[in-house]
Amino acid sequence: MKKKLTVIIPTRNEGKGIKKVIKSIPKKFDVLVIDKSEDKTAEIAEKAGAKVILQKSKGKGNAMREAGKHVKTKYLAFIDGDGTYPTDKFDEMLDILEKNEADVVIGSRTKIKGMSFLHLLGNKFFSFIASVLYGKTNDLLTGLRVFKTKDFNNLELKSTGFEIETELHIQCMKKGLKVKEVPIKYTERIGESKLNAWKDGLRILKVLLKNKFK
Repeated sequence: MKKKLTVIIPTRNEGKGIKKVIKSIPKKFDVLVIDKSEDKTAEIAEKAGAKVILQKSKGKGNAMREAGKHVKTKYLAFIDGDGTYPTDKFDEMLDILEKNEADVVIGSRTKIKGMSFLHLLGNKFFSFIASVLYGKTNDLLTGLRVFKTKDFNNLELKSTGFEIETELHIQCMKKGLKVKEVPIKYTERIGESKLNAWKDGLRILKVLLKNKFK
């Protein structure tokens, strides 16, 4: 049976958690890991059954854009490789797209465990700013999203790092894509975080403000 969805996992040194994430994804979906690691993430991912692409450039934003070009299925999803996001929501999110109830479905974190207070506060703040400037979102920085592949590849994305989620929201709003949120649980990550709250926070704010006046 032809597969409908490719689950993309951008990774950098996620050797501790990547196997668990891949094994939890239903086998009826393709899994594509795009990796820029110094550890054995790529090797572990391949043994766990994922297709692995070695990322040419650096940064999560670059990884997501690069991976999108390799997808052959009608739909694609993004999820982090640290075990924080649920993989049992893909069927529900895909069903929404197939029924044309939305063009994009995101996992909106309503039950959160293991996120630092600073990161939680930052997400609330940036989600509010994004809602005022572009369109309503309850979770601007979520790492769980499902797209129609053609819509994702038509977005004019330029971000290289963690600010990519912010640009995804902005581009979806500017392109007139209908976005629906599905409530999800967020759990403690496996391994160390690569997010720098202050540095990446400033980059997110810059993207929010700069794109408003383009």
